[in-house]
Amino acid sequence: MGYVVRMPKLGLEMETGVLLEWSVAEGEAVAEGDVVAEVESEKSIGEIEAREAGLLRRTYLEEGGTVPPGTPIGIVAEADADIADLEAEAEADLEGDAAGEQADAEPATATAAGPDRSTESAAEADSGGPAGDGESAGTEAAGKVSPRARQRAEELGVDLATVEGTGYQGAVTAEDVEAAAESADRAGAEPVKASPRAEQRAEELGVDLATVEGTGFEGAVTAEDVEAAAEEQAAPEPAAAAAPRARRTSGAHRVAAMSAAADRYDRVTAVAPAAAGEALFETTEAVRTAFDERVTMTDVLAVVTTAALADAPALNGTYAESTHHVRPDCQLALVAGGDGGELTGVVPDAGDRSLGEIVEARRAIESGESPEPTFTLANAADTDEEGRLVNPPAVAALEVDPTGQRSVPDDGVDLQPLVTAGLTYDTRAVGTGEATAFLEALFERLEAAPSLVLGSYRGRE
Repeated sequence: MGYVVRMPKLGLEMETGVLLEWSVAEGEAVAEGDVVAEVESEKSIGEIEAREAGLLRRTYLEEGGTVPPGTPIGIVAEADADIADLEAEAEADLEGDAAGEQADAEPATATAAGPDRSTESAAEADSGGPAGDGESAGTEAAGKVSPRARQRAEELGVDLATVEGTGYQGAVTAEDVEAAAESADRAGAEPVKASPRAEQRAEELGVDLATVEGTGFEGAVTAEDVEAAAEEQAAPEPAAAAAPRARRTSGAHRVAAMSAAADRYDRVTAVAPAAAGEALFETTEAVRTAFDERVTMTDVLAVVTTAALADAPALNGTYAESTHHVRPDCQLALVAGGDGGELTGVVPDAGDRSLGEIVEARRAIESGESPEPTFTLANAADTDEEGRLVNPPAVAALEVDPTGQRSVPDDGVDLQPLVTAGLTYDTRAVGTGEATAFLEALFERLEAAPSLVLGSYRGRE
């Protein structure tokens, strides 16, 4: 047995990935689930886990190398396994990729206006017009600029024409922009290092930048730091004699659609197909009746949600220090209560638990420290609060509302469950297409809720 390790696709818009680090050396052993390598796309960082135990028999990509998703980068197999077929498969794919790159490069010498991959047309595509006509023309003519690099340049006030690109084909990366900003700061440092957007938000919210702790690159104050400081200043002091809460207060909270913090969050909503809504109610009732009365609809939703995240891995992660970290393990935050964001708790490794184990983990949670959440789930039936649910640094929060009804003609009028889902996501890490694809996957998994719940028990209980 054995398999070819390939560059994963961390998001729908990912075109290339960088191998940041091999976690094991060639010839070293790995167990199933061990991290084999860490990779990065333009917006995200993720880990490649071993699908089965064995040795890292071959590597085809060095650290720092960049290839498209799906490209072979190594082989994992048992020490005595014959990997000739796997090597032939990987090498054939690599030769095919090389031939494709050469074919793409040839038209570039014939015409600069055609759909080639030359650096000139890449710059035009990135800037929206000919490189010579746009801002930072010198840099754009030499290589393209990633969207995240543009964002960082705007935040840090860096002229892209002065930045030397170190990315794929000389592209300017966010790290290049941050390095240029650091160099500029060393040349003439100011008392408080803050992005232009942070300075603007501080002025709008009346926040003294000197009192804000920066979490950005090299301790720079970001706009998010300013907004967090403003929220802390506005929060009322807790009563001295208040009784301790039974539930843990977390960073989960709601933002109004027109609030200052909403500019970095977006939301997609959709109505579940009738079959999906019926499956949710029927599965919850069947499990409660046959197995465990302690099971709630939120517990069933947790099983379905973690299954859907396997189809949309970019949504399970965090965004911090201008980097989207995609996590292979799901630390699922369950939210209930008011606008203060009272958590029933974080269920660790929720994707690896059966429904019964999720119930036990939820019931066993006590106040105190908990894992940093990578995804957030709320049942709208448990709260009447308005606004978009967010739980930074997690990049997405799902709220399912099972309280609606739909009228269906059936010798009169038959009322059936109407289930809607809303996903709030951090636009710095997740795109609209990825968010919409997740909801589609959620509804597909919801229709299969009975088999998912039963399958979660196999080999566990």
